[in-house]
Amino acid sequence: MTTLLPTLVGAQPALRDTRTDAAAAAEPGATLSVYLMTMGPGDAVWEKFGHNAIWIRDSTKGLDAAYNWGLFDFDDVDFVPRFLKGSMRYWMGGYAGGPTVEAYAGYNRSVWAQELALTPAQKQQLLEFVQWNAQPENRYYLYDYFRDNCSTRVRDAIDRVLGGQLRAVLDTISTGTTYRWHTRRLTQGSLPVYAGMDIVLGPKGDHSLSAWEEAFLPMSLRDYIRPLTVAAPGGGSIPLVREEVELFAATVNGRM
Repeated sequence: MTTLLPTLVGAQPALRDTRTDAAAAAEPGATLSVYLMTMGPGDAVWEKFGHNAIWIRDSTKGLDAAYNWGLFDFDDVDFVPRFLKGSMRYWMGGYAGGPTVEAYAGYNRSVWAQELALTPAQKQQLLEFVQWNAQPENRYYLYDYFRDNCSTRVRDAIDRVLGGQLRAVLDTISTGTTYRWHTRRLTQGSLPVYAGMDIVLGPKGDHSLSAWEEAFLPMSLRDYIRPLTVAAPGGGSIPLVREEVELFAATVNGRM
């Protein structure tokens, strides 16, 4: 669920640019395009649960930044034991979106981008929030595997600009799964990792999860927003996901 700081080089992948010339002269946020970027699992223990980011682009200003909350220092003292206990200090940051996609493709990890049908005001609010959060004095947080991780931070940021609409829906959906069930599923084949996380879970690991809670998994968040509708500016409702593109499909280890 976490990511190291890779060297990101390469070109921007092609995505539909929804900006219009009229929008360029409109209200703040009108020229922004916002995507939920989701990355499939990798081989390392900290990659088993997948990863995600909020990707914001503005072709009129040369903005191209994928903000993620899964950054850490592998050289921290007692890294692996602290990671298994969920007692790491993580931080967030923004990196060029196109090269980020290429970096994950280089690791053979699938990448999806879902364009969010936010209003200009919501896009602007989201941009201002992630830019504030990326400041050195605001970027750090105490990581929790299940309740405060890279995906819950993305989930919460999107819900913030939607005025709580995301949580209002997902909290009502029962998944029939638990934190322990997902941990067993995603760490099978690595008994020491599962045993360490299972001990840390304790009784809370058997709590039946709502869809809101299950969105601690990046790919669950991706799946749950696909059919979601939100309030439209002029009344009624519209799909939250305007368009979904699979930017890279992993081809080994059953990741497709």
